[in-house]
Amino acid sequence: MQQQKSQAAEVFRKRLIATAKGPRGAKDMSREEACEALTFLMSAEAQPAQVGAFLTAMRFKGARVEEMKGFLDAMEGSAALMAPKVDGLLNCNGPYDGRKNALHLSLAAAIVTAAAGVPVVMHSSTGLPPKDGVTTARLLEALGIPAYREPDRVSRDIEEKGFGHLHAASYLHGVERLKPIRQTLFYRSFLHACEVMLNPAGAVYSLIGAAHKSFLERFATAAGERGQRRVIAVQGLDGCDELPLEPVAVADFNNGTLSKYTLDPADYSFSHKTHHPCESVDVTARLVEEALTGKSDRHLDAILYNAGVRICLGNKTDDIGKGIRLAMELFESGQVAEKLRELQH
Repeated sequence: MQQQKSQAAEVFRKRLIATAKGPRGAKDMSREEACEALTFLMSAEAQPAQVGAFLTAMRFKGARVEEMKGFLDAMEGSAALMAPKVDGLLNCNGPYDGRKNALHLSLAAAIVTAAAGVPVVMHSSTGLPPKDGVTTARLLEALGIPAYREPDRVSRDIEEKGFGHLHAASYLHGVERLKPIRQTLFYRSFLHACEVMLNPAGAVYSLIGAAHKSFLERFATAAGERGQRRVIAVQGLDGCDELPLEPVAVADFNNGTLSKYTLDPADYSFSHKTHHPCESVDVTARLVEEALTGKSDRHLDAILYNAGVRICLGNKTDDIGKGIRLAMELFESGQVAEKLRELQH
């Protein structure tokens, strides 16, 4: 065993040297090599300095699609995955470090989507830099919805209620071992990007967010080529899966074919609006609950638009406009408020 560990350490040493040569001199890794490198970093043998050095080197080099797929293989290989018995599962996700600039309405849109009969899984964390902001987990807790269930229980939640949330502490065991080191580095790394692309419940559809337009094609391709039917990557608010009420760039990986286009809410009769700034977790929870229970329509357009995109992506309707109309009907009938109450109990 000791000899095997030494061999793994030597392989990683050579990989780190090849990676830490700057943007021009660094050598790209194959999918298998990237998986091997991250697997070593998540092992007990890796030293904190090695983790920090590799994360920094990759930040300067930039992760390619095959490397992303390898990192995802390693992350999911050390995670507790699940396979809920539902059809058409939709995975919606933004950065694990949460929101700092724009009000968190992704969860509200996901709950409306679940009310429409599209099963949804979300996953997030708490306490990650650089934002350490309003995460889905923190918002769920403030709404009185469990955020830290074990994967088998989350799987049952999805089967029984159409919605479930995985917290990194409960399922992403290998990467969680690196969290103390990440908290001392203060910057985003390839781990932040790959967390967005994870598919821990084997969803066939994903809506994922990216902070920069240049990442969209890589995100959609890396996630899609690992076996999903359709993956839409959007340049969302705060790098999240939430679309603004403004035109936004999209990369759409659909059954092996990648297309790029712009989604404009004006095409669905929504006026362009500046998004509400980020609020504290408690204030956000109050605003979300008021919106979902019909006490306020202040953020209704943003929620309807985002729910419509998700309902269409989940194949419940054949276009976004029909998804928006279905979402509106669910609000008017009280089924959205009913879904919220179901998740809270």
